[in-house]
Amino acid sequence: MLENKSLYDELRQYEQAKDEVIQTSIKVARLSKAVVYSVIRRDFVSAEKAIREMENVVAKLKKLINEWPMFYNNAATGLQEYVEAITLYLFIKEGRFPTKEELGVDVYTYLMGVADVAGELGRSATEELLKKNIEGAKRLKDAVESLYLDLLALEPRDYELRKKVDYVGSQANWISEKLFYATTCRQTSDVE
Repeated sequence: MLENKSLYDELRQYEQAKDEVIQTSIKVARLSKAVVYSVIRRDFVSAEKAIREMENVVAKLKKLINEWPMFYNNAATGLQEYVEAITLYLFIKEGRFPTKEELGVDVYTYLMGVADVAGELGRSATEELLKKNIEGAKRLKDAVESLYLDLLALEPRDYELRKKVDYVGSQANWISEKLFYATTCRQTSDVE
């Protein structure tokens, strides 16, 4: 009844493409972590090396998705990680967020990735506080608060995106709390 030979071959091609999308997405996510950790340490040479490699892998992933759009969900996490890494890099290095057009991603992937950068900005603020750079930490807090307000203004209806917006708000509060303790403890110890 079924044309088993052609169906078998087509099914293997389908499965192979899905596996390739998944593995490529995982590689993008791994490279994005290398970018993030390098940027937080202000090691821009390593970050830029990882970015070049990541962009090549992202190009491959986008090509795979164009050929196999049914596997987009398997690539989404990797693309969000890519957005997060490039956003962190550009914000720390140039003080700006990239546009979704610069990154070549859809609006949902862009917003999910941009929202995730709040956590990395929080980690960067902690690093600044450890170096006793209160002004640097305040600048990062202000950026997270601004991001939170911008995301709220979009009035997202999607549950996952709304959770990300709440996450950004909690990161802004978390940084504020750390700043409060850093400045209060510093002032107290300066008096003694």
